[in-house]
Amino acid sequence: MAKAKRQRSDRAPQSRRKRRTHSADGVDLTLIRWMLSLTPGERLKVLRNNMRAMMRLRNGTVAT
Repeated sequence: MAKAKRQRSDRAPQSRRKRRTHSADGVDLTLIRWMLSLTPGERLKVLRNNMRAMMRLRNGTVAT
């Protein structure tokens, strides 16, 4: 337990480390971090807006 605690404290804070933008299999980690930074309500709003955009594209219509 003490060893694990020591290892964590030896790590540089996230702001000092260069954060990876993509995983080894190509997943966009910045998008995941951004979505996790939102509140559940904000995530629903983003989802709703994306769904509307997809429906407009699928139907070939522009909703106002």
